[in-house]
Amino acid sequence: MRYAELLELTPELRDFTPQIPQELDGQFLLRTYPAHSLIHQKDSPLERIGILLRGSFRVVNEFENGNVFMIELNEPVSFIGEVTLLAGAATTSVTIETVTDCLVATVPVETFDQWLRRDIRLLRAVSQHVAAKLYCSSYNRGERLFHSAKYVLLKYLARQAEEQNVRAAGQAVIQKTRQQISEEVGLTVKTINRTLTQFAKDGLLSIRRGKAVLSAEQYRLAQRELRVYVSQSKNGTFS
Repeated sequence: MRYAELLELTPELRDFTPQIPQELDGQFLLRTYPAHSLIHQKDSPLERIGILLRGSFRVVNEFENGNVFMIELNEPVSFIGEVTLLAGAATTSVTIETVTDCLVATVPVETFDQWLRRDIRLLRAVSQHVAAKLYCSSYNRGERLFHSAKYVLLKYLARQAEEQNVRAAGQAVIQKTRQQISEEVGLTVKTINRTLTQFAKDGLLSIRRGKAVLSAEQYRLAQRELRVYVSQSKNGTFS
């Protein structure tokens, strides 16, 4: 498949580069990955670079003790394997799982590497794309290390409520499972269960059919608690 055909499928690719050197073209392969399937596993050899054209996938890190931590959620246009290539590594550092059905175009690593070396616009765009993701990761990394579990979880719940426009809707229902929340915030399911129970006792949320629910008033209370914590505590506990 040729790059021009990919542009017809996903015109947003033009933001990265409108073309590929002719001698490198024609090597793209299209593949559809069903929802909740693996695109690649951590520590697997990197043979092809992927370009997400449709759908969404999540990037997770798996550890030997069985814990899973979600690093980010990506939507088109996103690249798969570009960090490994730019780092000069031979194997992938993360696992990529589809959230929805995904349409991915892949090209051999060697071809993509030559393309980057010969197209400064593409190199800059891919580098900015990687830097933006790393910036967010770095900006938030210390939060889980130096703030209490209560602060981390309450901030996460407040952010989820904001995304649901809780002030206009009147309430927000956090539909994610405890396991999903665990992977996204980096806390154990046991800690999340215990903390949600305490939040319910404190009136910061309600539990309905196992789901955390925040009314508009509870959201305001949560925001106030977060502000108090930040103003009064450094590496302390959330009272």
